[in-house]
Amino acid sequence: EMPNNLRDHVSQICVLNACSHAGLLHEARTIFNEISLKTELIITTMVDCLSRLFMFDEAQKLIEDYEKTNTPSIVMYS
Repeated sequence: EMPNNLRDHVSQICVLNACSHAGLLHEARTIFNEISLKTELIITTMVDCLSRLFMFDEAQKLIEDYEKTNTPSIVMYS
């Protein structure tokens, strides 16, 4: 059985990804803002959502903010 915290993390990524593919930016932002631990995968999924809606400046800022305290992630650029 998957631990609760991992299950929550996977669920958050899946819901953000669904919002991204459906173009639901407001919903994605609401969910993203409610997530306390913003992991590389959470940030990457939000970057994908912003990029799909041509919000490249905001996506780039999210990456830059992440990289202030973390090692750059090639996944965020793909």
